Amino acid sequence: MYRFSLAISTLVLFILFSCSSQPKVEPGVNASSEDSGVKKYPDLKLVEDFYDFGTIIQGEVVSHTFHFRNAGNDVLIVKDLIPDCGCTKPKIDKRTLNPGEESTVEVIFDSRGWYGSQYKSVALRTNSPIRDKSVTIKANVIEPKE
Repeated sequence: MYRFSLAISTLVLFILFSCSSQPKVEPGVNASSEDSGVKKYPDLKLVEDFYDFGTIIQGEVVSHTFHFRNAGNDVLIVKDLIPDCGCTKPKIDKRTLNPGEESTVEVIFDSRGWYGSQYKSVALRTNSPIRDKSVTIKANVIEPKE
């Protein structure tokens, strides 16, 4: 009976000492973000995503600047600007934004060769969980009076 009690006691002590209260961290993983349970990700937030130029004369070149910010808690990278038409040229102020930082993208529309109601978009491709977000411009293009 004594041997049985000693074996059980030894087994219980072995189990208690083999369990560590310290979490195991894999090499290369940031322990502080793991401990807090906060997942890090960038988040592109547009101040506005649509602008209407109203009526313009065919051949006019117009532009509008859209503002955006990184509302996430990790670095946001704008990898690419993708216009839906060769008549639309985007120009970005800053491609890499830390959390809370702001930037702008200017959308330039050349109305030469276009007529009527026009909608043109530029996609901002990022490293955010929602990979693409778009800004859109509208213009009603009329022929010039002679």
